[in-house]
Amino acid sequence: MDRVAHFTVNTLALKRGGLVKAVRTRANLLADSGALGGVYIEVLAFQPRLEADVAQLKADGHLHPAVKVRSLLYSLDEGKETVIRPKKHAWDDPSLVRLPTNTSGRSFRYFRDGLLILAAKFSADGSQPEHVDYFDEQRQIVKREEMDGTGRVVRVLHFPTRADSVTVQRYIGRDGECFLTIWQTPGSKDWGRAFLFGTTPIAFANMGELYKHALERALGNEECAAICSEFRDNLDNLRSQNLDDVLRSVRHPNLRKIAMVHSNHLQPPYVRGAGISRNWRRLFENLDAFDSLVVLTNAQREDIAAEFGQREMIDVVPHVAHAPSQLDSPVDPNRVIVVARTHPKKRVDEAIRAFRRILDEKPDAVLEIFGFGYGTEDDAEIERLIEDLALRPHVSFVPFTNEAEEIYSRACVMLMTSASEGFGMVLLESMSFGVPVVAYDSNYGPRDVVVDGRNGYLVKFEHHEELAQRALEIMGDMELRQRLGIEARRSVERFGREAFISNWTRVLAGPARTASRQDTCSKPEISSARWHDNVLVIQPIAGVPDSSRLIVKARGGQTPVEVPMTDRAWHVVLPRKGPSVIYDFYVAYPEISAPKRLLFGTPVVVQCAPWKIYATAHGSFSVKDNRRKYGSLGNIVRTLRGRRS
Repeated sequence: MDRVAHFTVNTLALKRGGLVKAVRTRANLLADSGALGGVYIEVLAFQPRLEADVAQLKADGHLHPAVKVRSLLYSLDEGKETVIRPKKHAWDDPSLVRLPTNTSGRSFRYFRDGLLILAAKFSADGSQPEHVDYFDEQRQIVKREEMDGTGRVVRVLHFPTRADSVTVQRYIGRDGECFLTIWQTPGSKDWGRAFLFGTTPIAFANMGELYKHALERALGNEECAAICSEFRDNLDNLRSQNLDDVLRSVRHPNLRKIAMVHSNHLQPPYVRGAGISRNWRRLFENLDAFDSLVVLTNAQREDIAAEFGQREMIDVVPHVAHAPSQLDSPVDPNRVIVVARTHPKKRVDEAIRAFRRILDEKPDAVLEIFGFGYGTEDDAEIERLIEDLALRPHVSFVPFTNEAEEIYSRACVMLMTSASEGFGMVLLESMSFGVPVVAYDSNYGPRDVVVDGRNGYLVKFEHHEELAQRALEIMGDMELRQRLGIEARRSVERFGREAFISNWTRVLAGPARTASRQDTCSKPEISSARWHDNVLVIQPIAGVPDSSRLIVKARGGQTPVEVPMTDRAWHVVLPRKGPSVIYDFYVAYPEISAPKRLLFGTPVVVQCAPWKIYATAHGSFSVKDNRRKYGSLGNIVRTLRGRRS
């Protein structure tokens, strides 16, 4: 039985960081090898033009034809057929006056009687609208319609009086009807509660619950699956949990779960013993929920194992290198390159300071920085540094390109000044083209590839004077540069395609969850909680044994009630003790020494008034009788009568 692999990204496009590029490369190679039963890229965020974007990636050769891409949110649409409706566009109203928004020829504003009514942005060829904004009389945006590549509305955003935030997102299905609604708090970018319509309407307390439900539906028809958690970030669309939390809670009879490490897990100064963030710590403390933790270097494996153990389940699979390439163009001894985004961890400022020293000795030197910025204050600081060091004529930020030859052609040396990496794909990329790297010896990656003085140079972090000196040695000696370049190409041969495919196939095709971890669960949590009439049906995650008992305690000293498991669920009838009474839940079974609090996790929850199911401040599962003691006139009257008697 061939396992089907699922790799997760938030968005999928060509102009993205190294993580998305690494996922795309992995999916392409595994799909091309035919070693698995299928390869999916699961997209969490909503890209209105995802189908068109994927088609373009495949047409341009950046995505293998066999790789399947799925929008997790749109996969919840139960509509079977797309409804073709007559195209009647709001901007075709003859009473509207159209004026261009800018010089692009793609954006226009539409006025009626001097008032702004709507604005539209069209595709590059002008054939289809990408989105349409609607305004009130105060020029505040009240609604945006987003279209797919065919001009069909796929999402509608509703705005409050503040134009910089969204309060409601409505997702429009193939039949033209809304199948999903997501709420946002005014003034916040965070996605909150969600409501799924269709055959069985469901309310979700947060986006983690929704993504769990979407993944379980997406994987439901597969006999043998594997899924990778690729990032730890708290995103706008996944704020209260992260992807690790969601995948830990996903249930499937034969699902292998892998946590992928793309970056340094340590906090500054990024060395063993430094602190780690809450999300990383939560991952390492819950490794029993995964089958493998994949890192890019042996050094990171040892650092994680030294603090958290579990060395046997940590797999090292480095990035894959392109086949060594010989550039036809001659080397320009004055051309220095940096391939990095202007993110603080990349420390592009260090490369700029080193280049000031290079320029002092080689007045004709140029520094080209390939990457992109975020329009933040960090970008502004880089620009100010260039001005302060009088480098403006010699430093240029090159527009994004995915053509490696454009980056490395004629380059004499590449500077890598990151303070922190998981590996740094540009190391292998540069060396495969025979361009030597002068890199800071930071965690992790450079010392795994660069042999100091043989195929490049390693320099202590923040020693930009030495960084500059090593680069000058290469720029001033073409024989040295040629020798280093030849060795660089040889060095990347051990990071070849066949080893990469073999390692990843081994990781993905292994058994799903060992018997010991299926039989016991040291941290019991729930998978779902639903009401059937007056009975609360609580389903635990896999690993909680059938022999377990649920202990229900009402706060205030009442006698606890024990409930056995029946058909993989606990069926609980909660007594009505009075308004505002809270019930806490514990799990007991022979394999554990003492009952443990039932954790909330990221379950599917169906509420039923007056009861409220919720997570406590410590993440435990509790239920409250949500009637208020003084919540109504009737309650007040009954209370006063009781006092008089």
